[in-house]
Amino acid sequence: MRKIEILGPAGSKEGIYAALNAGADAVYVGTSRFGARAFAKNPSVEELEEALVYAHLRDKKIYLTVNTLLTDQEIQGQLYEMIAPLYEAGLDACIVQDPGVMSFLHRNFPEMDLHASTQMTLFSGEEANLYKNLGVTRYVPARELSIEEIKQARKQTDLEMEVFVHGALCYCYSGQCLMSEVIGGRSGNRGMCAQPCRLAFEGDKGRKNYLNTKDICTLLYIPELVEAGIDSFKIEGRMKRWEYSAYMSHLYRRYVDLYQEQGIEKFDDLRRDRQSILWQDYRNSQDLYNRGGFSKSYLFETDNRAIMDTNRTGHYGVRVASVIRADSHQAQFLVDETIHPQDVLEFRNEKGEKVYEFTSGSSYEKGETAVTRILPGCGVKKGQSLFRTKNNRLLDKIQKYEENASSKVTLKGTFKAVRGENISFALEGRGVCAACRGDVWQEAQKRPVSEKEVRDKLGAMGATEYDLSELSVDMEEGFIPLGMLKKIRRETLEAWEQKAAVRRVTGEKIPGKTKDIPKQTKTVISVSSLEQLQAAMKQEKEGLTYYHVKLEVLPVADWEKAASLLEGVPYMISFPPILRGQGKEIWEKDWRGHGSVWKENRPEYFVINSQAAWLYAKKEFADLKLITDEMMYETNGEAEEVYRRMGAEAHMVQVYGRIRVMKSAGPLNTRKLITPKRDSFVADTHRTYGYVSIYTKDPVWSEKRDDFVNLDFTFEQGNEVKEVIRRWNL
Repeated sequence: MRKIEILGPAGSKEGIYAALNAGADAVYVGTSRFGARAFAKNPSVEELEEALVYAHLRDKKIYLTVNTLLTDQEIQGQLYEMIAPLYEAGLDACIVQDPGVMSFLHRNFPEMDLHASTQMTLFSGEEANLYKNLGVTRYVPARELSIEEIKQARKQTDLEMEVFVHGALCYCYSGQCLMSEVIGGRSGNRGMCAQPCRLAFEGDKGRKNYLNTKDICTLLYIPELVEAGIDSFKIEGRMKRWEYSAYMSHLYRRYVDLYQEQGIEKFDDLRRDRQSILWQDYRNSQDLYNRGGFSKSYLFETDNRAIMDTNRTGHYGVRVASVIRADSHQAQFLVDETIHPQDVLEFRNEKGEKVYEFTSGSSYEKGETAVTRILPGCGVKKGQSLFRTKNNRLLDKIQKYEENASSKVTLKGTFKAVRGENISFALEGRGVCAACRGDVWQEAQKRPVSEKEVRDKLGAMGATEYDLSELSVDMEEGFIPLGMLKKIRRETLEAWEQKAAVRRVTGEKIPGKTKDIPKQTKTVISVSSLEQLQAAMKQEKEGLTYYHVKLEVLPVADWEKAASLLEGVPYMISFPPILRGQGKEIWEKDWRGHGSVWKENRPEYFVINSQAAWLYAKKEFADLKLITDEMMYETNGEAEEVYRRMGAEAHMVQVYGRIRVMKSAGPLNTRKLITPKRDSFVADTHRTYGYVSIYTKDPVWSEKRDDFVNLDFTFEQGNEVKEVIRRWNL
C-alpha cells in the first residue's frame, strides 16, 4: 500500500511535537529568518536540532521553510550559518521559492532534499522538471489547480507532489502578490504579509471583503486526492495554535488510513450518512477554525464564487442558536447545536456583524431554550443568530488527546547468554539494529539469574522515550551482576540512537555569485493596445529602445496590424503569464491560428514572465533571445546565474507604470478597490484566460536599474504614453 504523507504545520516548538504525536508524518516549520511566516512563534535553531532527533527516532521528518526572496548578503552570510547545524543534524528538506537559494543550498548541502514552494506558481509537472538540476525532489503546485490538472501534472514528472488540502487560501496566486508591500511596506515575499486581502475594501458595490477567501477542507474528498497520485497532504496553519495543527493532522491521517484500509465503499457510506463520524469530524473542524464556512478549494469547486466570503474575515465559528425574544436587558434563544460551559458565543446581525459576545456558564442541548443577560442598546434582536467562536469541550478533548498521545519509540530486543561467552543485547526498530556485548556469563555459584530478572532489567525503560514491545531471551543457567544488565541496556540504546538519528558532515562553504551591475541599461516600452503602440512609435526616443507587446491584453484582431507596425524595429513579445486549463486551450488555439504574424516578422526577444514561459520558449522560440521580467524575481546573483543557465540573456525591471500587485484565479465583481486608509487599486479581468489582475490606481516611477528598464503602459491613452516617454527622455 502506498504510504501517503500527512504534512502538518508548526509555527512553534510546541506545534512540532503536537503534530508529530497526533499523526503527522512530517512537519514544516520556519526559524525567525527567511520563512514566509516571520511573525509566527518560530523555534530557534537549537530547538530545531532537538526536534530533529525526536522526529528521526520516530521515523518522521522536518522540513524547513526558506521560502522568501533573499539578497546576496543574506545568501552568502546568514543563510549558510543557519542551515549548516541543521544539515548536520539531519534536516530532511528545505522548502524554497527563490531559484538562487535553491542553487546555493544544493551546492553547499547536496545530501538535503529541496522542495519547490507553491510560491513558485508551478502549474504542471513539466514546469517543476525545470528545477530538477537544482536538487528539487518535490514540488508544491499552485493552489489554483483543479483535481484534473493535478492528475495531469502527476503524469508529467517523477518528482514527489505535495498539495494543500486544508487551511487558509490566498486570493492571489501564491508568490505573485505585492499588495502588502505596496500598502504598508511589509512584503509577503519577505515573510511579512499583512494579509491585505482580508480588508474590507470600498468597491463598485459598497464596502465588502472582496478578496477574502474561505478556508479549504477536503476531508470529504480523500479518495479522490489519493487516487490523483498526491504524495503529501499539506495542512496550512503555521500562524495557528498547536491544537489546530494536532487535530487536523490527526483527522487527515485517520481518514487517509481508513480509505486505504477499507476502500471506497466504506468511505462512501460515511459520506452519505450526515450523522457519521466523518461528518462529525468535519463539523468539529469548522468549530476549530473556518472563514465563512469551508470551500472545496479550487481542486473540486466548479464555481469559483464558492471560494469567496465577502462578508467577514477571521474565524467564522458555527451557528448554534437563534434569538426568539429580546428586550433591553436579556435575550432568549433556541438552541440548534449543543452548547458547552465556557463556550464563547456571539450574537450577529443580518450583515454578519457581531453585536454582543458572552461566555456560556452552562450546558444546553439541541431544542432547549436559554436566556442570557445583554447590555442595553447592544443591538440584539429577534431573528438574529448566535454563533460559537470557541468550542471549549473540543479544545479540552484535543489537549487531553495530546497529553495521552503515545510518543514512545517502539523497539524489539534480543538477549543471548551462553556460559563462558560474553552476553549480548540487540535492539531493532524502524529498520535500524544495534548490538552491544557485556561481561562473560558465568556459572552460578549461588543463585542463578532468572529469566524474569533479565526481562525486568532490560525492559525497564521507565521515563525514557522507548517502549520494548518484544524481548527474545535465549539464556543458559548462569550469573552476572544485575547492574551489568542495566549497563548493557543503556549502551545498546545509545548505539541505536546514534544509528537511527540522521547525521551529516558539512563540507567547506562554496561561495555563490553576486548580482552583476549592468554595464548598459536599455529601455523597454511595454504596450497593451494598438493605440499605445502607435503613440509610442511616434514619440522620439533617446538611445536604444525596444517595444514590448503584451499579447496577454492585445486583442487577437490587432496582432497583424501591430506586427506590421513593428517591421524593422527591435521588439519583444510576451504570452499571458497565467496559462492553464481552459484559458490555455483558448490561447493555444489563437496562437495556432494567428501566431504566424509574429513568426513572419520575428521579434528579437521573448519575455519570460512565468514558469510556463520557459516551456514555450523551448518549443516556440528556440532561436530568440530570452529576457526575464520583474515577476521572475531576481534579487540575487545566484538567481541571475540560474536564469542565465536556463537561457535568459537579461532581466528587466519596471521603472514606470501601475504595479500589478496581484494575479488571481478568484472572481472579482468590482473594478475599483479602496482600502480603509484610502489606498486605491483598479482591477482588470482577463476573461478569456480566466484570471484577474489588480494594479495600483496610479502609475509610479522607480529609480531601479537593471539590464533593461521597463516603461509599462496599462490603461494610458495615446497622449499619456507620449508624455511619459517625453519625461523619461528628460
